[in-house]
Amino acid sequence: MRNNWFIGILIIILISWIVNIIYFELHQLKEPVVLDAYIDIPASEKTNFSLFYLTNSSEVVELESLIADGYTYSNKQNFFPWFGDVTAQAYRQQFTHQYLKEASFTFDEQSLMQVEKGIQANELYARFTNGQVVPVQLEKLNFNSPLEEPNFITSKTSFGSNQGIQGEIFEVTETIQMDAIVLPESIKNQADLKVQIWSDTSSTRLDPTKIVNQNWEDIAAPLYSDIQWPLKLEKGDSVVLIFQVKYDSYIDIVHDWSGITESGKVLTYTFSLLIEPSLSNQDIVNIVQDARGEHR
Repeated sequence: MRNNWFIGILIIILISWIVNIIYFELHQLKEPVVLDAYIDIPASEKTNFSLFYLTNSSEVVELESLIADGYTYSNKQNFFPWFGDVTAQAYRQQFTHQYLKEASFTFDEQSLMQVEKGIQANELYARFTNGQVVPVQLEKLNFNSPLEEPNFITSKTSFGSNQGIQGEIFEVTETIQMDAIVLPESIKNQADLKVQIWSDTSSTRLDPTKIVNQNWEDIAAPLYSDIQWPLKLEKGDSVVLIFQVKYDSYIDIVHDWSGITESGKVLTYTFSLLIEPSLSNQDIVNIVQDARGEHR
């Protein structure tokens, strides 16, 4: 009887061990995953952008470089494997089985020409420190020539909070009429936008901190989709673009907003929007299942 009891315990331990191994393997990525990104920013002498990626937390793996059309661009983020210590990795978010990490790249003018050629050829890859090379599929990666800021728009100020509210303020020094803001569809899915106008004759002071500290529902400004366009702004008016961002993917854009002055001058004003991913545990489960080819 004692032998049967002992064998039964061993069988239970063995089954539990096998179940734990299977459970662990089902939550592991076979290779790192570079998250989708929408990047549309002006080019400069040194253009900086980031990519975010997931790795298994049980191993030390970092994004080492990007490869585009045979050219290699190194990750500028410092990473130290600490002699294989998996608990000593640099990461943005930690999950049960994965880490969310960031890679940063700096392109000069020559690099921009090279990477653009590689993107057009649909050949963009990420090389990792474990030797794996995976294709990178980005919704958009574009670097355009910066536009000159119109001299009749001044006092640009940005603000933000950890509650997902970002904003930008500018003041007009000449009466202008602005066309409708046209956001890309993917941006519409990642951010809501309200437009608030402060008249030059208003008795209240424009205070961005009051906007940031409000709940989105309490901000007394219409959604940009509810505004009657074109929008006329009088000289001295201040305009606040207020975004409520969602953190499902990475977005880094400088977006054009066109209009015309009272004197007939065409203008283009640019505003920026930066959304860094902040994923939930369910988001990670979905990404892992997609990467493993498992249909939910």
